[in-house]
Amino acid sequence: MSEGPYETAGVSIERGERTVKLMRSAVEATYGPEVLGNAGGFAGLYALADYGEPVLASTIDGVGTKVLVAREVGRYYSLGADIVNHCANDVLATGARPLLFLDYVASGRLDPEAVARVVRGAAEACGALGVALVGGETAEMPGLYAGGDLDMVGVCVGACERSDVVTGERVRAGDAVLGLASSGLHTNGYTLARKVREDADLPYSDVPEGFYRPLGEVYLEPHRAYAREVFALRDAVEVRGMAHVTGGGLPGNLPRALGGLGARLDASSWEEPAVFALIRALGSVPEAEMRQVFNLGVGFCAVMPPDEAERGLETLRGVGCAAWRIGEVVEGGGIGFA
Repeated sequence: MSEGPYETAGVSIERGERTVKLMRSAVEATYGPEVLGNAGGFAGLYALADYGEPVLASTIDGVGTKVLVAREVGRYYSLGADIVNHCANDVLATGARPLLFLDYVASGRLDPEAVARVVRGAAEACGALGVALVGGETAEMPGLYAGGDLDMVGVCVGACERSDVVTGERVRAGDAVLGLASSGLHTNGYTLARKVREDADLPYSDVPEGFYRPLGEVYLEPHRAYAREVFALRDAVEVRGMAHVTGGGLPGNLPRALGGLGARLDASSWEEPAVFALIRALGSVPEAEMRQVFNLGVGFCAVMPPDEAERGLETLRGVGCAAWRIGEVVEGGGIGFA
């Protein structure tokens, strides 16, 4: 069949349909009885039940320029987990349980297999969290994106009882701040991480000294999800504040969990993944900038009364999460480092 004007202009209906077909089974595998209808409707339907006074929590975010690393390395699958886990962690920080997710994938020219790999990665991450992937959008937009470009955005919605919302308003000076280990760069700071690598002329296929796998794999390590850890922690101790450490690092995110107070942190109290030392050294990046851009090994924080901190640490370690008491809440605002 000859190409029509739309195909000639750069948009293929056949590629779009093929992309949807490739991802449909992975998407529908995330459905539980709460999901009404089938994939492909105009909107995802989710039956919210078992809440007396429900509060919805919603968030939207993207994977940023990490997608450029994926394109150069030729590995897109982990981007799906990145965006699901990033958004789910934001919902968790409010005290809500993530329930449903939607994705948006845009490109200049659809590569059905590549897009399907991304969405299958998202579906697998949703399945691990008990989250339903209820819908999404795949857009082919030549002119806005170059042929090989791909962008991904995700939306996560969760719910909790009003009494379970965590705002930080119960945080008090003297409370302990626990840091939960990150898996690496997560989904932030990639513009700087990429520039440092490019300026050093270091191939993604290279295995730097002290590493056991290629740099591209290190850069693409998926964003860690903290659902299991947060649920276990809240069952064991009084969690007064929570922060997902994303763009802005600890100085930019921890204050959002402290109800107007500040914190004093001991930077030597946690283990930092080797990728941050590599970036710091290759780019001669000042420490203040490293802290403002990267998580530096702490991907999530929980604030609790000081006498419950040890029990909190034991709980986190019991579910397989490295964690440390990294500081305490202080009067006044801002984040200081010892």
